[in-house]
Amino acid sequence: MRTAFAVQRGLERGLRSRDLLAFAAASCGLDARTGSITPGKGANIILLRADDLTVFPVTDPAATIVSAGHPGLVDTVLVAGRVVNRDGVPLDVDLEAFRTRLLESRNRIAAAAGIPLDGTWRPQPVSE
Repeated sequence: MRTAFAVQRGLERGLRSRDLLAFAAASCGLDARTGSITPGKGANIILLRADDLTVFPVTDPAATIVSAGHPGLVDTVLVAGRVVNRDGVPLDVDLEAFRTRLLESRNRIAAAAGIPLDGTWRPQPVSE
């Protein structure tokens, strides 16, 4: 979205931020199920923090999401009307077990690729 937003800003008839959000939902195949609070659509809602210094003050919410949105803004998430994330923290998830699995996965992939995790790895030049 940010790339499309940046490119469109230079055009005389650029897309609006709301257009880009709708395009993103449509490109993911979600436009029929999300994007508005409408009967028949899933009760999926994401509440973002508007007081975060990276986006404050919010004048145009759609433009803020497109140009400066990031996961750290997520405050509350409802899926099918059920709260699954509150105060930026996932509910009903064992975060310690999840972190352990992520580290194990990273370590396994790095070992299989022969990549040290001490910050010394550099990509090798491609030979022809």
